[in-house]
Amino acid sequence: MDALLLSDIEISRKESPGEKLAQALEIFETGVRLKRAALKKSRPDASEAEIDRYIEQWLTSDV
Repeated sequence: MDALLLSDIEISRKESPGEKLAQALEIFETGVRLKRAALKKSRPDASEAEIDRYIEQWLTSDV
């Protein structure tokens, strides 16, 4: 197994469930911010409300 992967596994085993949840939420929020930035770039005339709707649709889609 890759040494980096083994290191990540060891670190993960030492983290509390709360720490793991905090990391997951941070990653999720980063993903939403990245999606929002991409939407703003691809739809420069969209209002914040429209961007919010696109984000909501993206989060609730089955794809």
